[in-house]
Formats: sequence, structure tokens, C-alpha cells
Amino acid sequence: MAQTVNVETARRRVEFLAGSLTAFLTLTAAAAGGWVGYTATVGTETAWRAVAAGIGGLVAGAGADSQIIGPVLRPLYALNRGATAAGDDATAVFVPVSIFGRLEDAIRVDAADRAASASWNLDRSGELLGAADEWEGETDGTARFDLPFNSYVPYQPGPVPETTFRFVAPSSHDQVAVTSLLQLQGLL
Repeated sequence: MAQTVNVETARRRVEFLAGSLTAFLTLTAAAAGGWVGYTATVGTETAWRAVAAGIGGLVAGAGADSQIIGPVLRPLYALNRGATAAGDDATAVFVPVSIFGRLEDAIRVDAADRAASASWNLDRSGELLGAADEWEGETDGTARFDLPFNSYVPYQPGPVPETTFRFVAPSSHDQVAVTSLLQLQGLL
């Protein structure tokens, strides 16, 4: 999980750098366009010179952003997402985790979240089973809530009416359907 945090931190830094660079270059182009518009109207009224500077700045900034800055920085954004603009795999440059690793992490988090959400039928208060970070999601979509004495509650997704929670004792590994927290307390 530490690798995911480092990748996410690196991704945010690259996005910040690319966004800052885009803003800086766009504002620089706008300032240059404004200066050109202002100096090109020497001898006219100050109000018209200001209008010309504003129009020159807008045109230069928008043009530079769409025609120069965007095409140059678009591959940087694409590399940060894990693929080039052409769709080639380029994860080794900025993102050391492959798309499959990211997908497995997402499946685990999703399984834990679904288990916590589905546990509402069993734990309406959400005090014990309702927190997704307490569940350990697996890549097959299942999840597990660890209990004392090496016992646990597995979650197997299924159609909503058929989703049941079970209690697994460490000694027998038999699964007992659980319908309430009171029953779970008794099983422990």
C-alpha cells in the first residue's frame, strides 16, 4: 500500500508541475500579446490602447495555450496517467505501478466498501462492520472482517437478497450464517 501512496504523491506532483507550467506559459504569452497590442497602438487614446492590449493578451494567451502549450504538455499529462497520447504503455516513466496493479488495488477497495455497505443488514448502527477500512478486500471481489480468536466474517458478493454474512471459527472452518450482532457475539 505504501507504493500506491508514493505513486499517488508522484502523480499529484507531476499534475501540479504541469498545471503550474501551463498557467505560467499562458500568462507569459498573454502578457507578451498585451504588450504587443499596447505598443502597436502608439498615438491613439489610452482607452483604445488598453482595449488593444486586452484583446492582444487574450488572443495570445488562448492561442498559445491551445496551439503550443497544450500539445507540448499533453504527453506529460498522458505519461502521468500511465499511457502516452497514442495509447502506448509508458508506465515506467512516471508511474511505476502497472494498470493491472492499480486495478487490483481498486478491486480490493471496492470489495471492502461493498462489504461495509452490505453489512447494514447485519449491523444497522455501522459501529462494527460498517467501516470499509476495517474490511480486507481481495482481488476476487470478496472481503474479510477479522475478529478475535482468529475467527472472521467473510463477505461473498451476490444478488442483494442472497448476500449473507457468515461466521468462520478457526478450529472447524465451518461457516455459520449470521443474522444479527447478538448472534455473532454468541458465536465468539
